[in-house]
Amino acid sequence: MAVSATPEFNSVEHLQACVRRWYNREVRNYFRDLNIDDNWSPNLNVPRENLARACLHLDTDNLATTHLRLELFNEIRGQAHRVPYYGIPVTSFQESRKFQPQIKLFFQEDLEDVDPDYCPIAGEIGFRLMGSASITKAQAATLANRVKLAFGNGGSGYIWRRGKDMATYNDWKKGYALQILTRSKSEARELIGKVLDVQNHNPNWANMNYSENEEPMEAYPTIPDRDTIYGELRRLPRKRPIANVRFQYALLHIHGVAAPIVLYDRSYTYAVALAT
Repeated sequence: MAVSATPEFNSVEHLQACVRRWYNREVRNYFRDLNIDDNWSPNLNVPRENLARACLHLDTDNLATTHLRLELFNEIRGQAHRVPYYGIPVTSFQESRKFQPQIKLFFQEDLEDVDPDYCPIAGEIGFRLMGSASITKAQAATLANRVKLAFGNGGSGYIWRRGKDMATYNDWKKGYALQILTRSKSEARELIGKVLDVQNHNPNWANMNYSENEEPMEAYPTIPDRDTIYGELRRLPRKRPIANVRFQYALLHIHGVAAPIVLYDRSYTYAVALAT
């Protein structure tokens, strides 16, 4: 009987090889700001590099390790889209409402700072581009670069120090109805100024109001009480939690365009953005 020189097919090794080729390409793309190649040497004291190293599949990994790496990467990549929300399909909304273009800035607490009993704290700031219903791609690119300049912080992302005080800034003619949870007036003014920088507007501080609760820790406790909800004792939602939330990405919504336009994305949540 002739003996084949071809090694016997190993389905497990074949699966591992396919996962390594496909999955590591996805990991490198998600962490593309780190310029990962075969000679990459991560600094494990840097949280993002530490996570990237933990996600990369190695030739020596067994099936259990491969599974853990996949779970970790999916958890990291999906974190930004896992927050529950109320809403309607974009197309249904646009059929019933016409609106001026809107920019939304998204912030999120760093994963290493998240309380294990809670989801990451997020922040969102939105404003309108008044009189810009026919916005062009060139104008959108300019706005993207302004967002990057104001909030990119060289790639590290501007940090909004959310607090229990409320600052508002209203200038409807220019598209602003801002509500900023903050820890001080000076920090609120800094953040509002950066938001206005995106449209090259100068703030008029007569439009800003600032309010503090007389007993903030009682009104907005750090650890809320428990109550029986749906037959179980559950922790009530937090109100105005204190956290440092880091800028992640900015989206532009235009009436008639179903998908949002990604202006700038330092979190690499989206594959393509106007400003890189």
